[in-house]
Amino acid sequence: MFSTSNPIKQFGRYVKISRVFLKYGFGEYIKTFHPAFLLAQLGLGKKRITFRPLAQRLKLALEELGPTFIKIGQIASTRGDLIPEEFTNELVKLQDEVKPEPFSEIKKVIESEIGLIETFFDEFEKEPVGSASIAQVYLARYKGKPVIVKVRRPKIEQIIEIDIDILKMISKVAERNIPAIKEREPEKLIDTFARTIRRELDFLNEANDAERFRENFHEDERIYIPQIYRDISTRKVLIQEHIDGIKISDIKTMQKNGIDPKVVAENGADIFLKQIFVNGFFHADPHPGNIFVKEGNVIALIDFGMVGRINHRLKEQISDFLIGVVDRDPDTIVRALKKIGAVENEIESESLKEDILDILDKLEGRTLTQISISDFVHVIQRTIRTHHIRIPQDLLYLGKSLSQIESIGKELDPNFDTVRYLKKFVVRNHIDVLSIKEAIVRGKWWLKDMLEILWDLPENLNRLFDFNQQVKRNNKPEKKIDKRISWFLSGFGIMTLSIFVFLVTNLPILKIFSILGLVFSFIIFVIQIVISVMK
Repeated sequence: MFSTSNPIKQFGRYVKISRVFLKYGFGEYIKTFHPAFLLAQLGLGKKRITFRPLAQRLKLALEELGPTFIKIGQIASTRGDLIPEEFTNELVKLQDEVKPEPFSEIKKVIESEIGLIETFFDEFEKEPVGSASIAQVYLARYKGKPVIVKVRRPKIEQIIEIDIDILKMISKVAERNIPAIKEREPEKLIDTFARTIRRELDFLNEANDAERFRENFHEDERIYIPQIYRDISTRKVLIQEHIDGIKISDIKTMQKNGIDPKVVAENGADIFLKQIFVNGFFHADPHPGNIFVKEGNVIALIDFGMVGRINHRLKEQISDFLIGVVDRDPDTIVRALKKIGAVENEIESESLKEDILDILDKLEGRTLTQISISDFVHVIQRTIRTHHIRIPQDLLYLGKSLSQIESIGKELDPNFDTVRYLKKFVVRNHIDVLSIKEAIVRGKWWLKDMLEILWDLPENLNRLFDFNQQVKRNNKPEKKIDKRISWFLSGFGIMTLSIFVFLVTNLPILKIFSILGLVFSFIIFVIQIVISVMK
């Protein structure tokens, strides 16, 4: 990882950042005696913008501050579990369009990475077709084929590292000035954002993700993933096949070319649900600019800089959550949320159940066409934010992706019913039935957890009794406690767990371990009885 310690550049950037935040009325949040902050106040005068809502001003400030802040704002727009809705609604509008760097500077980056442009490319257009915060995109021909050349902006890594350091300083100042901000742990959030941005800076990560998508769907004729030219792609320059297709939002052109929007909507939903619930690896930014349609209703995806991953455990927890929603069971939903999220403080379970019931009551009696996934995601995020539950980033990407899929589906076919299609997909792909592979994986986790519990139980119970004894010593005259009680309770605990495992599992290996647990607990009881008789 690159890091910069140039104090002059950092000071100058700190002045600029402070000046922009002051301009948009965030002075109270970042107020400090740092020389850069004091210098930034000079000459602002009537330039301050404070008449707009706070969320709008934040969006404008981030846009003015450039690449790092735009990217952080875009990532922050997915954090509905931590950031109020009025802010996420504004941040999601952030446009990743930045004034392009001169071609002479881009040429230096390309030639320092792969060599002379004339040597590698048959043709190379000097005007970019896209200019975002981290990279610029060009059209070219490589080995006679049209390609897209994505080039990292010069010195963008240094700029981002300086901005991250300054953001951490500002977050500490904001915590001191506004105590309520401390609960959100802004420094941890910035660390999360920094990891995401740094990963996106390395184009080989995107190349790996694109190739994984290509492998996952190599037998599916409904989807096309562009080829990555790994022989000349590097961390700073990515060369991939150019997709000649129609933007999925251009419905009139699609119809003129014999493409059926309703078929595209159904295929698109199926493909994205397969990414999420079958592959556990999904495109986390499926907005219309990243999706094209080719002849034969074939969907082509581009830009794999942002992806999400759903592992077996998270998939199981999501399933439990959905079962709770379908069964209108707030206890199941609350248990699932506790497993899914990071709970910083003790949750008021009854209060959370009441909020969940309120959501379920609003859904009750509505037809499937009246239920919006996007609205449901927002309501759930509002609830978990109220109860300070922190959700994994990949799950937040999942909510965002499903909302985007729903929006695109309804543009293509106003009668498209995402919820009904989701239910059909679950049945058709047996998502609600445990596969043999998943049962084995789950069995391994279960066995490992059970063995750890059984192994640590005697020691943990002894610690409990030692603690209890110490408390009694502090409050009452010293009284000898029979240590055999802890062993007796240990045997009882092992017996209880073994019976539970024996009754609920059908896996032979777990049956064997449960029987061994019963035998072990029986031996403990016999030894205790023998010792008691001998004494």
